[in-house]
Amino acid sequence: MNFKKAKSLALAAAVLCTFSAAEVTEAASAKDQVSFLAGQAKVWGADSFYSDWQKDKGCCAVTDLDGNGRLELFFLRYVRNPVPGANDKGSNEEQGRALVATVPITMRVCGFEVSTDGKKLEELKFNYPDKIIPPNLNQSQEGFYKTDDKTRFYNVATLNRVGDLGFCLYRQVISLKNGTVTVQTLATEHGNYGLFNEYPTAEAIFDYGEDRYGKQLNEPEYNEYVKTLKAGTVPTDVKIGWIYSYNWEKAQTAPGGVRKVFEESWSKFSFAKKDTVKKKVVTKKNVTKK
Repeated sequence: MNFKKAKSLALAAAVLCTFSAAEVTEAASAKDQVSFLAGQAKVWGADSFYSDWQKDKGCCAVTDLDGNGRLELFFLRYVRNPVPGANDKGSNEEQGRALVATVPITMRVCGFEVSTDGKKLEELKFNYPDKIIPPNLNQSQEGFYKTDDKTRFYNVATLNRVGDLGFCLYRQVISLKNGTVTVQTLATEHGNYGLFNEYPTAEAIFDYGEDRYGKQLNEPEYNEYVKTLKAGTVPTDVKIGWIYSYNWEKAQTAPGGVRKVFEESWSKFSFAKKDTVKKKVVTKKNVTKK
């Protein structure tokens, strides 16, 4: 997939079609599909990914990323490891280290889609033409639209911890077509977390950025480069209804609980032309104590 070509094609979209969960539901019997998804635990809950996902208290969501009317089910897992000296009840610096420890070192993602005949649940494939960095789909709040073949693109910011106090933020674009999720990494931001004796927090400190070809950029250059990634595209708002571990655990114990949380998740999904008067979404890398 050529991102530059996709961006230029997006320019031609004078009118952007808006798809919401309610509109697709009527055309594709999404209510029946949700019930079907809920009854397919023997597929999505059959391997070690699901058991690790439960142990790590991941999240999941029902979507229609490609807009084809056939629903998907994504499971997202955060992989974390300890930071030396971290203590959420210790000194301010130790508490800061504990906050840094909440940043994952990598993500794991698994997805399924209802088959064309509606009788099977098919596992999605993932394609990484650039860097193999599993995306944090939970950090997708906007995207854009491609007009010629109705491809939807989603902007994702995947933040991974590097070493004890380093971080790397990957700015990615993902799309789903013909059962394959393509994940392109277009920019990378490198830095470290600063700790303080006075406050229990951790501040993200920019070191350098890279464009999609690995060219190193200083902070002003990097910020300008990131702006160019969105230039000329028709922006869209994205809403995904994630099911978090506490709701998932409750759903497991209630009759029809899984179907209900799947229904709630699907009802929140939308991909719609962006209201340009809304405030711009800013990705936050700092971690602060709640």
